This record gives sequence, C-alpha cells and structure tokens, in this order.
Amino acid sequence: MPATEPSRADPRKARTGAHGPAGHLPTDQTPAAAAPTSEGADQPTDQVYVRAATPPRTASAVERDRRVLSAAPHRTASDLLLTVPGTFVTQHSGEGKAHQIFFRGFDAVHGQDIEFWVGGAPVNEVSNVHGQGYADLHFVMPEVVTRVTALPGPYSPEQGDFAVAGSMDFELGYDEPGFTVSGSLGSYGARRAFLAYHPKDAPAETFGAFETYESDGFGVGRAAQRASAIAQIVHPLHEDIELRLLASTYAARFGSAGVLRLDDVESGRMDRFDSYDTAQGGRSGRTQVVADLRGALDDWHFHFSPYAISRSLELDHDFTGFLEDPVNGDSTQQLNDARTLGFRASLRRQIKLLNEHDSISVGIAGRDDSIEQSDRLLSQVTREVTASVIDSEVHAQSVSGFVDVSLRPLPRVVVRGGARWDALSFGITDHLRNDQTRSAQGTHFGKKGTLDVAVVPGLHALLSYGEGFRSPQARSLGAGERTPFTKVTSYEFGVRYGDAKRIRASFAAFHTDLSDDVVFLESVARNEPVPATQRNGAVIDFTAEPTPWFTSSLGATYTRATFTESGGDYAEGALVPFVPQMVVRDDLALKPTLGKLLGRSLVGTFGLGLTYLYRRPIPYGELGTNVFLMDARVAARLKEVELSLESFNLLDTDWNDGEFVYASNFNQGSAPSLLPVQHVSAGAPRTVMATLTLFI
Repeated sequence: MPATEPSRADPRKARTGAHGPAGHLPTDQTPAAAAPTSEGADQPTDQVYVRAATPPRTASAVERDRRVLSAAPHRTASDLLLTVPGTFVTQHSGEGKAHQIFFRGFDAVHGQDIEFWVGGAPVNEVSNVHGQGYADLHFVMPEVVTRVTALPGPYSPEQGDFAVAGSMDFELGYDEPGFTVSGSLGSYGARRAFLAYHPKDAPAETFGAFETYESDGFGVGRAAQRASAIAQIVHPLHEDIELRLLASTYAARFGSAGVLRLDDVESGRMDRFDSYDTAQGGRSGRTQVVADLRGALDDWHFHFSPYAISRSLELDHDFTGFLEDPVNGDSTQQLNDARTLGFRASLRRQIKLLNEHDSISVGIAGRDDSIEQSDRLLSQVTREVTASVIDSEVHAQSVSGFVDVSLRPLPRVVVRGGARWDALSFGITDHLRNDQTRSAQGTHFGKKGTLDVAVVPGLHALLSYGEGFRSPQARSLGAGERTPFTKVTSYEFGVRYGDAKRIRASFAAFHTDLSDDVVFLESVARNEPVPATQRNGAVIDFTAEPTPWFTSSLGATYTRATFTESGGDYAEGALVPFVPQMVVRDDLALKPTLGKLLGRSLVGTFGLGLTYLYRRPIPYGELGTNVFLMDARVAARLKEVELSLESFNLLDTDWNDGEFVYASNFNQGSAPSLLPVQHVSAGAPRTVMATLTLFI
C-alpha cells in the first residue's frame, strides 16, 4: 500500500481525537511505520493502522496496562495510581473521601494539580468547597480499568485546567467473557461483592459491572459503605464510525477518625486508632453519562464527546477541637452539590508540509458547572449548625481550543508543537451577603512543544516545554476582576528506550515554576494561597515483561519543592509542606501455569507491591516519618474458579498517612495553647482479604 494512502482506521482498534474514545490523553492513528517512537526506530512495513499512541510528549510519559495494574493488589481505582512513577496516595479522612495524591513533587491534595479523566468524563470539580479540583475516583472499580495513561507536566495542547503536575487518564473495559461473580471477606468486617458481564464477541469496552463494599473500619469511627454500577457499550454505526455510550452511578457513606495529637499517642492517653470525635465522616455520590462518537471520514479522524455529571458531597470534620470555640467546638460541615454539562471535539489529519507523515490536530471543548455549596460550624454536642461561614452559588463556564502540529523535518526527528486557549467565566451569588452577586472572567494562553530525536534504534531523546494553569477558587474573586490564573511553566529533558523483548525504560529531569501556590490549612480544612514555588527533580521508570508470566515495573522520583518568594509563614528557599522528596514503587508479578487438574490448567499468581516514601516536609521546618509498605497477592485459577488472598501492609508497619503541625485543643474547658504541635492520622494496619471468583 503506498505510504501516501494510509488505510482507513478501524475505530475499534485505534484511538481518535482528544483524550480518545475512553478519555485518553493525546493519541494518534498513525501507520505503524510512520514515525519514530520511543519503543523503536523506523522500520519499513505495510501501512496499517494500529492501536498505539503517538510519539510521547515527554520522556516520562507512561502507560500502564492490565499486566502492570493487576500485578499487585489494589482496593480502589486511586490505588492504581501507585503504578505511575512519583505517585503516592493516602486517605486520612475515611474510605469514601477523595484520596490525597502526591505526584512529581506536588501535594495535589484531592486533585488540584492533576487533571483526571475517566471514561471520557472529567473528574476534577471546579471550585469545590473542600478544595479546588477535588477528584473522587471511588466510583470506578479497579477491575474495569484497562489502562492508565500518565502525562506529566503541561506539555500537550490537549491538557487544560489542573494539569499542573500532569494529567491522568483511565480507560475502561472488561475482557473476561460472560459473567463474573466475586465475593470477598476480610479483616475488620470487610465484605465486597463484584459482578460483571462482557459479551463474548464484543470489544472489551462493552461491559457492565457492579460493586458493593462495606467495612467496620480498622479503628473507631472508620466504618464505610459504597456501591457503584457502570455500563458501557460500543456500537458500530458505519464501517469507520462507531458510538460509545457510558453510564454510571455511585453512592457512599463513610466515617472518619480525624487526627490525633502526637503527644497524646506517645504518652498513651490515646491509642493510635482512637478518635476525639467519632461523628466525623461524610457522604458522596456521582452519576454520569458520556457519549463518544469517533471514527474517520475521508482523510479526517474525528472525535465528539458530550457528557453530563451530577455530583454531591458532604464532609464533617474537626481538626482543632475546642481551639476556636471553647463551648460548641470547631466541628465543620461542608456541602457541595454540582451539575456539570460539557463536551469535547477534535479533528486530526495527515498533511504533507515537510514530510508525508506530518499532521495537524485541532480541538475545542466547553464546560458548564452549576454549584451550590456551604461551610457551616456545628456543635459537637448537638450537631446543630451554630454559624455559617460559606453559603453561595457558583456558575462557571469554560471554553477552550487548541491546535497541535507534528512535523518531521529530518529522518529520526519529530517536532511537535502547538498552543491552547482557555477562557473561564465565573458568577457568584453570596447568600451570606444578602444574595450579593459578582462575576469575573479571564483567558489563559499556553504554548507547548516537544523535540523527539531517535538517537539509535530503540533509544529516543526528548526535550519538552509547556505552559499551563490552575483556575482559582471562584469565591476568592472580586466583582469585575480579571480571573487570576496560577501560571505554570515547565521544562523536561530525558531519554526513553524500548525493544522487542518487552523492555521499556526512561529517565528524565524536570523543572517547574508556579506563579503562586496553595497549601492545606488545617484550621479551616481548605487549601489557602501561598507564595510562588518551584520543583526540580528527576524520574526513572523501568518495566520488564520478557515472558507472558513475568511482569516487573519499577519507578522512582526525587523532587525538591521550594518557595521562590517569601510571604506569610513561608520564607524563600523553604521546603513546600507535605511534598515527599522521594517516592519509589515496585510492582512484581509471577503468573506461571502450575500444572493440570481435572483436565484444566491451574494458573497461579504471585504479586507484590512495594512502596517507599522518603523525607516528607511538614510545617515549621520539621520532617515527617518515612514510609515503607508491602502489599501481596496470591491466587490460583482453575478456568471457571479463582481463589485469591490479598494482604495490604503485609509487614504490619505502624505508619501515618497524614502528618500536620498546628495548634489545637481537644479538651473542652481547658485553657487553649496556640503553640503548634504535631498531629497524625494513622495509616491502615495489616489487612487481609480472601476472594472467591466464578467465571460463568
């Protein structure tokens, strides 16, 4: 087939458009021999379209498929992020609140610095009362995530709001044919049921799944319940066009033990799994519908994806006891209800500018959020509202467009560059000020670029530059104000290697500047503005899959995050609080065939996940404790039946998933001290879960 006439793409085998059919980050439908990629040099082959990403935007970009994602045990979709180099997740406020996520030198808290997409729907919440960019991934079962794509930094024109540390995208699917029925029992009263169905002859993207989970919790005030259902279907409309539909609903109720003063734990006055206030916790819900029309018409590959999301959140928490109010206490209730409508669309075409494989992509997106939110003080005794701190409505719109050009000026050289425009508008109604209204609007323009050089077969050197942004909390805006974005400028240089023996490796060094930043303030349980910051670091990734039964994935990141300006309690050159300097993760799996039983193959699974967290700065120049955790899984499958045993924190390490320094007073009636002291939230002890699964 002539190189100038590439075959028409099969939409079931190729990703198209912005974020692809299932919410993918930038991808191409490129002939297998079209361009140098990080996995190998150019090879003359027949021009056929394959399911493969374009040359990556950065040396540190990674994709994790089911082999790596299933190597070690994972309880939630957020846990899957651990497989991405430089990522660590904690959950210091109960099994149901969005995880706190650390990524590449950023404490993204609950999502403020990472752009999340799941199945083509955005997860980050605009102006959430608890934190900008709040991203709750509990609605996704880990079994139905077929791929996690991580694009660090703001280097792609398709990356928008919250892509400060980078973007994470979850592709959904389930490839076990027929029905799957699974039941689990575990430590601390944990019980889980999982059901799934996938038609035998349908693509893996067509499936339905259900999950219900309950736990009494590993200490007082930690009980949790959640339930979720997801259905997705892919239907061909034409030879080269298909429609994907996704719908899901999720609901959860959870308790939270809050924090304990470290001196109370060390003195024995409180057990590390105790709680000062067992009424903490919350409720969370999400319903969404996504449509995705994708395919090819003539020389154009297109993608159009509208979505609708309904989201609710209630959080009750108490970080300071009776410090501010010695009579009623400092308990706080935050409510956030949001309705989101939006769409994304893109077109891509190969054009001959410098080379017959050059291409251009253009895309647009729109999003409308209607939000009702409040922040109220509660009496610790009666749980009645004693005062309202926030009672407002926010109406937010964002409109964006991008252009992305890929050129091949020389053999083995790919230059990709483009630009992105984002316009954001906010309208705020403040019910605490007699329904006073105000509005603000602003535009951000960001430039992006990547130089990819194939040094030798399999080895590529990449230099990337990007400008990104984080939108502000709407309540902070004044009337008529030009929206002040947090501006992000980032550089990365590195190398990638891949060969036919299933070895992939990369190393990259990066630098990121932020015009201003935010840090979690315990006294108000919200992120508050701080001066400008920077990140300098390096990341390494090594994945080996030499045989079908062995998988190893090792990632390590070192980052130094510091303030570049002084202001408030923070001095220039000081470390940014809560950001771990080193994160190391190793996922290992062996899946050998153990023999034959009853005429069927008996397949074993031995999986291990190792996580190491080093040097966690906390406020006032202190360092938190280091963390080493080991998770393990063993399983045996005899065709239709599988029995597995999973253990999290196998070594039963005493560790803290949250460490803070601030003033508090949890003794009602005692004289409060304003002296900052260390507080901790205990990480989970060793837990074990046994699961029986039937494949029907």
